Amino acid sequence: MVGGLLLALQTVLSPPASVDLFAFFRPSVVMTDDDRRQLDRGASIARILPGQDQEVAVFAAVAVDIDGDRLVQWMRRIEELKKSSYVLAIGRFSDPPRIEDLAGLALDDEELSAARQCRPGDCALKLSEAEMRELGRAADEARAGWKPALQQAFRQMILRRVRTYLAQGQSALGPYENGERPVFPGARLTALVGHATFLDHLPGFAAYLDDYPRLHMPSVESFLYWSKERLASRATIGVTHVSIVRSTAPGAPDVLVAGKQIFTTRYVNASLGVTALIRGEPGHHAYLAYLNRSDVDVLGGTFGGIVRWFVQRRVKAEAADVLVGLKHRLESGQPDPRQSRDGSGSRP
Repeated sequence: MVGGLLLALQTVLSPPASVDLFAFFRPSVVMTDDDRRQLDRGASIARILPGQDQEVAVFAAVAVDIDGDRLVQWMRRIEELKKSSYVLAIGRFSDPPRIEDLAGLALDDEELSAARQCRPGDCALKLSEAEMRELGRAADEARAGWKPALQQAFRQMILRRVRTYLAQGQSALGPYENGERPVFPGARLTALVGHATFLDHLPGFAAYLDDYPRLHMPSVESFLYWSKERLASRATIGVTHVSIVRSTAPGAPDVLVAGKQIFTTRYVNASLGVTALIRGEPGHHAYLAYLNRSDVDVLGGTFGGIVRWFVQRRVKAEAADVLVGLKHRLESGQPDPRQSRDGSGSRP
């Protein structure tokens, strides 16, 4: 009797267990109370997650003083949001995409020479055999003017990949045939989406990412952008499909943004990044969380384990830096409306 009474009093007087605001990311990520306290003190968290085969996965989080509307407005201004020492050039595609959207994209001299010399199985850039022939032919036909001709042919090639993706989805993307065996980026993307099992907490969204554009979600706002970014000691050019979804469901992020890389010239075969704004408890911070899974082509071979250690170390450090920079930009205020495009967003 006394024991039962003491147990009842202990239950009433004990503080309630803290709510796991990051439960959405389970089982990929488990956040502890100590992690929460670290975030609430203003520190960021970055950790490497288990990855399969050639995957590298990283999670980062930081406390922010913004709401979902602010994040969506900045995402629509991706050119301004991603400004950093890592991003050399960037541009958003129109709906429908046009060659003029790529006017700011330029290969440097090293990339131009690499593109001109590409052969199947021996190419410094990730291209299909047909793309290698196309770029080589454009350079040969232009003779002395081969550099500007190759620049324009490369932009046309990017535009064609984008249009193919928008019409037929990732399964129609041409293979990368720069190495010993062809790599199909669409298949690698499917694997990454499948390994991001936490996306199952948002019904239908993982299927949408994998089967776009055949599977349509009216609630999702999306657009594509290209970027030239510094990765390791070299620049890499990529195209990313951004999908933004708002949710009021219990436990779901206020805003979730998925960035699916559908083309890249170096290092990465496929990449899926998820940025989420997690509601805080009333009167407390919100949290910005980022999880990225990438299929990296340098992790195979005899020294794959050593290379993985170095890659993971660098990715972890850069993820924290980028997220803190993103926090500062988001908290700086609204994006400049004078530079804004159609604020309604596009749904290509």
